[in-house]
Amino acid sequence: MADAKKYYLSNRKEDKLWIIKLQGSDKVIQTFKTKAEAEARLKVLAKNQNASVSIKTKDGKFQKKH
Repeated sequence: MADAKKYYLSNRKEDKLWIIKLQGSDKVIQTFKTKAEAEARLKVLAKNQNASVSIKTKDGKFQKKH
């Protein structure tokens, strides 16, 4: 049985964009100017993929996990 997917939302320091990545991958799935836009897309991805989510604040601390 395959491991469940887990998405991460964090703020990239170099350009201040919010990024969505899949656990275990360095590849950025999508970038956003605002955290609200990124969270909305993340919600759709997680629901469609039956995945869990971890959201980090701008300083890199975990804000919430689902």
